[in-house]
Parts: sequence; C-alpha cells; structure tokens
Amino acid sequence: MIERMQKITLLVSAKEQEDFIEALKETGAVHVKHLQPPAAHEITFIEDKISKLDAMLTVLGPFAPEKGEEPYEPPCSEQEIIEIANEILDAHKEKEDCFIRINDLEKQSRWFDVWGGFDPVMMSELERKSIKIKLYKLNKDQFKETKEKKDIYVVKKDKDYIYVAAISVNEENDLPFEEIIPPKISQERIKELIKNLRHKVKGLENKIREEAVIIGFFKKCKKRFEKEKEFFSVFFGMKEEGRFALFQGFCPEKRIKKVIKMAEKNGIGYFIEDIKDPEDVPVLITNPRWIRIINPVFQFMNTLPGYDEFDISAPFLIFFSIFFAMLIGDAGYGFLFLFLTIFAQRKFKNIPKEPIFLLYVLSSFTILWGAVTGTWFGAEQIARLPFFHSLVVEKISSFGDANQNFLIFLCFIIGAVQLTIAHLFRAVRIINSSKVLAELGWIMILWGMFFAAGKFVIGRVFPSYGVWLFSIGIGLVLFFSKPEKGILKGVLSTLAELPLSIISSFSDIVSYLRLFAVGYASVIVAESFNEMALAGGINSVMGGFIAAIILFLGHTLNIVLGCMAVVVHGVRLNMLEFSGHLGMQWSGKKYEPFKEEVEEGVGTKKMSGA
Repeated sequence: MIERMQKITLLVSAKEQEDFIEALKETGAVHVKHLQPPAAHEITFIEDKISKLDAMLTVLGPFAPEKGEEPYEPPCSEQEIIEIANEILDAHKEKEDCFIRINDLEKQSRWFDVWGGFDPVMMSELERKSIKIKLYKLNKDQFKETKEKKDIYVVKKDKDYIYVAAISVNEENDLPFEEIIPPKISQERIKELIKNLRHKVKGLENKIREEAVIIGFFKKCKKRFEKEKEFFSVFFGMKEEGRFALFQGFCPEKRIKKVIKMAEKNGIGYFIEDIKDPEDVPVLITNPRWIRIINPVFQFMNTLPGYDEFDISAPFLIFFSIFFAMLIGDAGYGFLFLFLTIFAQRKFKNIPKEPIFLLYVLSSFTILWGAVTGTWFGAEQIARLPFFHSLVVEKISSFGDANQNFLIFLCFIIGAVQLTIAHLFRAVRIINSSKVLAELGWIMILWGMFFAAGKFVIGRVFPSYGVWLFSIGIGLVLFFSKPEKGILKGVLSTLAELPLSIISSFSDIVSYLRLFAVGYASVIVAESFNEMALAGGINSVMGGFIAAIILFLGHTLNIVLGCMAVVVHGVRLNMLEFSGHLGMQWSGKKYEPFKEEVEEGVGTKKMSGA
C-alpha cells in the first residue's frame, strides 16, 4: 500500500534555524523539499572530503580485515582523518606509478630475450669510436634486399622475422627500414630496478594495510560527513523571508502528529495541506510481511511506482511466482533451489530474510508445477514411477502428445486474468466516476481477445457471445473513456486511439504464450541432455564419469537459461503487459526522511557558522 502523504510548511526564526533542523532530524519523519538549490561553500567543502574518503575506502577495500577483526577506533580529529586520506591516496598513486614503471621495465627486459644480453652502453662507446651498430627487424622479403649489403649480421631468426645488425666503420651502413632502438641500460640493471620497485610496492602496500585495519572507522567518518552535508543541504535549501526561514517537506499522514508536536513544542509555525501535485511527492510503501518478500525484485530492477500510481506488490508476487514455476518448469530444479536456499540460510546467518523467503516461495511453486506436469530433471522415466505418476495432471503433462494446445490455452487464461485484474485496479480507483464503465468495457474486450487468440493460435471455436463482448466493450469504451469532453468529442477522441489499443490488447494476450514456449523448451533441452548422456550406456567407470559430466553441464546450462528467461519474460509480463494496462510509468522517488543516525566511535558535532 502506498502511504498517503501530506505537505508540511514550517516557518522558523532565522536565528533558531540550526536548533530547528536538529529538532526536525529527531522526528525522523519528514522528506525534505528544497525551496531553493542548496549551494554554499560549506557543502562544496564537505563534498570534497566525502569524495576523498570514498576514494580512500576504495583503496583500502582489498586490504580490509575480516569482519569483526578491527581492534580499535582511534580518536582522530577531522583534520587528521583528511591527512590520513591524503597519505593513503598518495601511497596508492605512487604504487600505481611503480607498477607502470615495472611494466615498462619488463617490456625492456624482454627486448634482450631476442637480441641477447649485451650492454647497450657498449654501443654508445663504439659509436664514439666511429663504429656504428644499427638493429633491424625484417621479414623474409626485406631480408632478401640486404644480400648485396656488407657487414650485415643475423642475430636471430624465427618463423616470421629475421633480426639483423648492420655494422659500419667510418661510414653509413643504414638499411631502408625502421631501426630498432635498444634500451639505454643493461638487462642486469633493469632487473635490479624492477627488484627495487617491487620492494617499494611492498612497503607502500604495508602502509595501506596498516590503515585498512580500521576501515570501519573511516566508513563511519564518511557517514558523519554525509550527515553534515545533509544538514547543510537542509539549511541552505530553506528560503529566507526577512528574519524568518521557510521549510517544506512531505510527511506520511500517520506520522504528521509527531511533526506537529515538535513544531508546537519549539514555537514553530506550521501549515499542512493535502497533496495537489503528485509529481514531487516521495513514495513510502508499507505491506504485510508476506508481501514484502517481493521487494528484492523491485530493488533489483530499481523501480518504484509514482505517488498517484498503484502498489502492485501482491499481484506481482503471485503472478511472478507462477511465471517462475512455468518458465523453470522442473520439480527437480525446484528441489535444488530449495536445498540451496536452506543451505544459504544456515551458512550465512546475516543474510536478509526477504530474498530467502522469496526463494522458498519460488522453489515451492516450481516443485508444485513440476510435480503436476511430471517433470523431474526432464526424465519421463521418473514421471512414470507410481508415486510421481499419481501427482501428474494428464492434461498438462509435459510428456503428453496432445497437451500443447491446452497448455497454450492455459497461458492465455493466465494472461486474461492478470490483465483483467489490472483494469479492476483502475476501476476501483474511479468507482464513483462514469469512467468505471470504460474499464468494464476494456475487460470485455480483453476476454473477447482471449477467445480470438484461442481461435487464431490453436484453432479453438470462437463462441457466439464473443461478438457481444466486443460490441458492448467497444461501446462502453467509446462513450465513457472521456466523458468530460462531452459525448461527441469524447467518442471521436477515443475512436482515434481505439483500433491500435485493441490490437495491442490482442498482442498482450498472445504474449503470455512465452510461458509455454520457454517452459516446453526447458523440458526438451533437459530431455536431450539426458539422452546424450545415456545414449552409449554406462558400461564402465569412465562411461559413468562422462555421463555424469554431461548431465551436470547440461542441466546447469538449462537452469541458467531458465533463470535468464525469468528475468527476460517473467519480469516483462509484470512490468510491461500488466503495468501497461494499469497505465503505470514507474516514476516514483523513494521516501527518505531527514533523520538522526548515531554512530558509535565517531564524535558528532553541531554545525556552526551556517
């Protein structure tokens, strides 16, 4: 359920502005709306500190100790924290520079692997004595051009190139090719430099590791700076009106009394109004615990309904579970998910409960669907066993020869039901308006399209009352979609959009066919790998090992493809088809109240000079 919000305006004396912000923070109920862009040098200064700490934490991350191993939190001042951050960032940059230098030196060292381990300094000494040595890397055709030249010596050959040295005394013996320039120092000196740089890198890493011991402390420092920035953002986001400052924000209706109590206690003027423009209003969704298990999916997609839209958590959870089961489609895989979930819950004690319970639900739905369709790791032999066979519903069995059309028909039913729910949601919201008749008209059109999909896709008989569903539904949509424009203008305006909308409804119903197609493909893939693994029989240990490898890799691939299908198809049916019929834009912004967060070990201070 999307919580009802109220807009609150507070008027406070400018000299008491800081105390007001602290009191507001203690309520922890108001989502701040800036009346002017919060811009000040204090904010810029804090942002620089946060950026620096953020960069330092990235550097310290790989060297951080195991959780719970931090021995202490030093009583550092703010200045000392920034100095430590500068030292760590400088050490990191110096380390990166060392690695760049090491890579360059290693490249130079590899040069000697081709040309030999001579000292390039000797070439300079010889040149001073008028003996010039020039090096070239030639292909075979280029090398043929040098046969008439004197004092050309082959240093090395490989299958592609010939490495030569041209030597001249008191005269030029250049070749018309690109000259290879040797390093300026010997290979021994290069190796020595690399050794020294690696030693330096080790020292720098030890310095970083020493500070990484208290990485938790630095994270708390960053949070404190973020809170300071938030404070200043609220302060400078208020609008000055003479000797007063004006503040605005949004508060859930059920928490507004807490804010009123704070305002009256501190002698602050306030004005509360209902929401008129939902565009800027933050969204707070509260649901029972059993519905909240779907939240990880919304967080994964980073989606939130707008304030004036619908909370579809409950239908999303129900249909997503059905889609998951049909797309994965295998009870064996369902049990595998279930065991992995139990293992994860026992192994990782601090794992959030919501994704765990969601996986329990999805696993259970998958087991149930796989059981009634007789799908156990794609093996028909398992489905024929007495116990497993007793669970199978023959009309939807995965191994029935004539079941495909009924399964497609079942997918169309699921689609029609889900899209009908979407229009019922819309109808309930406008129950006191004549527009509710248009929503009922759309429901009739949807079910007419359901029968049309059955006729065109799987050859089912189109019922005679289907024509009446279309006729009455189109009439209701035409006359009651836009009654505010008047009958004639409303009908003409709706008529321009209606044909495409009706065609879209048909494609939306047919879109649910993907549930059957992907689920059926999953069964075929599993069955194919089973046959591939057991085709030659298991007559030896090696044969059994190879069969096991094929089964493992094949079913792993099938599970991965199934999980990808859930993201692509299972989520899509909810986020596009269902949400499209609801008219949702997913334009919401999260409700984030301005509140106090006490951090142990990091001193807090009241902002001054604001």
